[in-house]
Amino acid sequence: MVLMCRVCLEDKPIKPLPCCKKAVCEECLRVYLSSQVQLGQVEIKCPITECFEFLEETTVIYNLTHEDSIKYKYFLELGRIDSSTKPCPQCKHFTTFKKKGHIPTPSRSENKYKIQCPTCQFVWCFKCHSPWHEGVSCKEYKKGDKLLRHWASEIEHGQRNAQKCPKCKIHIQRTEGCDHMTCSQCNTNFCYRCGERYRQLRFFGDHTSNLSIFGCKYRYLPERPHLRRLVRGSVCAGKLFVAPLILVLGLALGAIAVVIGLFVFPIYCLCKKQRKRSRTGMHW
Repeated sequence: MVLMCRVCLEDKPIKPLPCCKKAVCEECLRVYLSSQVQLGQVEIKCPITECFEFLEETTVIYNLTHEDSIKYKYFLELGRIDSSTKPCPQCKHFTTFKKKGHIPTPSRSENKYKIQCPTCQFVWCFKCHSPWHEGVSCKEYKKGDKLLRHWASEIEHGQRNAQKCPKCKIHIQRTEGCDHMTCSQCNTNFCYRCGERYRQLRFFGDHTSNLSIFGCKYRYLPERPHLRRLVRGSVCAGKLFVAPLILVLGLALGAIAVVIGLFVFPIYCLCKKQRKRSRTGMHW
């Protein structure tokens, strides 16, 4: 069914939303859902402002990319588990801890927390939820990891020492160039200043837009995050609200143009015919 999207105002094959039957195209819905998943939202409201329903899990998963779908399912499971179950730090496969351990290890107390993921074979520590640190206690490992994160967050020569890739989590150090970074490990495009991925949608702007919900936090009111979110959220809601009004106005102007055309065109044809007759009479 070809309908006009309530967000981008383009005619596309669209399946109406199950909650309110309004038309939102796959691209706009995917961008909206992705932004909600990035915020860790599990219960996601309908993107139509006048609808107050929450989207069903099946609807959300169907319209997400494979990567965002995995993340969304991860958040769902995370809210349902107890302290004896944790996700693999690499592939997010959930593992329930057993006192005897999952792979043969020496009898040291720390080694009982050694877990080998059955899905990706990644070996990690259940106690501190980190990659396995052979011969190093959880406390010592965390201290070293904390020092690395502290070094990465320090500002030298007007920039951070390093930034973490939002997808694969490796630290990347910039030596020159702009804030637009591409991870050599997973090819993810992200902003070096804020660490967020580059996202864009024609109607909502991109990461370089001051008032876009996808904009970098350092581009607009960096010291006032609550006000920044309020302003950007209001602009986004305003666009969602104004879009149907623009559609109605466009249809109204089109209808007026058609009505005027119905009256003007016959008069134009009559005048043209009369002028032709006059010229013919003068010729004779």
